[in-house]
Amino acid sequence: MAKTKIEAPLMDQLLKGVDGLTLASDKGFKFDRIPFGIPQLDKLTGGGIPKKRFTLLTGQPSGGKSYLAMKAVESVQKSGGTAVWIDTEMSLDESWFRKCGVDPDLLLASQPANGEAAIEVARSVMEAGVDLVVIDSIAGMIPAAEFNDFDKHPMGWLARFVNDSLSRLIGRLKHGSALVCINQQRSSIGPVAIKEMPGGKGQVYWNHMMLEVRRSGWIEDKKTKTKEGFDMEVTLKKNKTAADHWQKAVVPFRVDGGIDIMESYMREGMAYGHIKQSGAWYEFRDNKVMGLNGLKTLLVTEHPELGEKLKDLVDGSQHSKSSD
Repeated sequence: MAKTKIEAPLMDQLLKGVDGLTLASDKGFKFDRIPFGIPQLDKLTGGGIPKKRFTLLTGQPSGGKSYLAMKAVESVQKSGGTAVWIDTEMSLDESWFRKCGVDPDLLLASQPANGEAAIEVARSVMEAGVDLVVIDSIAGMIPAAEFNDFDKHPMGWLARFVNDSLSRLIGRLKHGSALVCINQQRSSIGPVAIKEMPGGKGQVYWNHMMLEVRRSGWIEDKKTKTKEGFDMEVTLKKNKTAADHWQKAVVPFRVDGGIDIMESYMREGMAYGHIKQSGAWYEFRDNKVMGLNGLKTLLVTEHPELGEKLKDLVDGSQHSKSSD
């Protein structure tokens, strides 16, 4: 007959005699999350970006990967925490950061000269216990040797470097940081185009959560047909921090205003049954209006207190579901 639990004397002996061995229920294994502040994405990920874990954001160009990382930075700043942005692509733009809700005056940033310097910065700040480290991007982490010998490119050079680098950073997660790496998707060479990421397969195995971000449709001005944004489709490709996998969330992203938070809450409010729909009519708290624009006007302009009530209801529903 199999034992159901370790005998007490043996457990005490192992805990005292084996260095680094502890109970799985120890508080050191527990972790918090950094919410995106976007209800569909917080629902999808089980509460946001996990701390003490490695999250990979990947997808097509201009799909919203960096924007999602910025929303995590904004959340950290609002809670009084510290975030670090490591810009290997030399693309840091203060005005765009502000537009996305990030305060550059409260954000630590680095533009390292090569991949080794990027990893050293990440290692140092993670050991210091910052809340969030963002590397934008893995594709830009070029090894120093490639700069020194431009004509020589051994097979898998970047992949070997990325795999070795991530293995060094994973051990630093115990200090409490959330590590977020951004990477691109490119088509492989050959008769059949396969989506691949610069840096090899190691990043796929090392990460604890992977989100794929892509455009699923354009948002256009009905009169001028000018593109104002797009529906951002986020797919949970891998998740070792919760049970859900391969689920999707679609959020409206507008270039001038980012993700429409209230529209996101409206969609979730309908999904949870807080908002009733009958044809073109919507009802919330005995207030009946026509069309989604009318509903947004009610919640944002006419009665903002109702908008706050909707947010509380949706957040409460999501918390109850995650606790089940």
